[in-house]
Amino acid sequence: MKTNILFWTSALILAMAGLSSCSSDDDDETVIDYRLIDNDPEVLGGVVYEGWDKPDIYISNPLAAFFNEELHNPYWDDKGNEHKTFFEKGEYNDEKCLMINSQKEFQNAYMGTKKLPDVDFGKYTLLIGKTWGNDSSYRLDNIVLTDKDGHYHLEAQLLHYVDRASTAAILKIFYWRLYPKLKSKSIVISRTVKDIKEK
Repeated sequence: MKTNILFWTSALILAMAGLSSCSSDDDDETVIDYRLIDNDPEVLGGVVYEGWDKPDIYISNPLAAFFNEELHNPYWDDKGNEHKTFFEKGEYNDEKCLMINSQKEFQNAYMGTKKLPDVDFGKYTLLIGKTWGNDSSYRLDNIVLTDKDGHYHLEAQLLHYVDRASTAAILKIFYWRLYPKLKSKSIVISRTVKDIKEK
């Protein structure tokens, strides 16, 4: 699995106990755009592409290191034991996200066994999500979060590199973002894809 500084995703209402949910719609807006993560000390985030080897680098931030290891679908070890983290198995094209505003909500969302890193939820909101690409030529380019009074609208912007050789398998893409504190309300997700030609 690979961590990059980028982000996220299509229409569905997901209800979870104790957590705000994600769904689907459109009206008018105040834009909260945190696209340049590494240039903004107030926002931290990453993306994990399932099936890629972990990068041979040391990740000093405990939250980033945790998600690099734990943000994926359920998997089975060589003894046949199932390991869950944040998402159950589902349809490959399920768009899902979690909005987490407390350490208790973080613990309730996590189905794994590792110790959770500390997050200052007095100052921050954690978003954890899942999207997909048709194959390995897709990348998550950006996420734009817009406050629309009654809900947030989240646009996951994917790039499709049409000239690149790719595997035929669906690419599962997971992402996380740590925003300055957001109000707990539903999130409507939309997913867009832009074709990129390199030749």
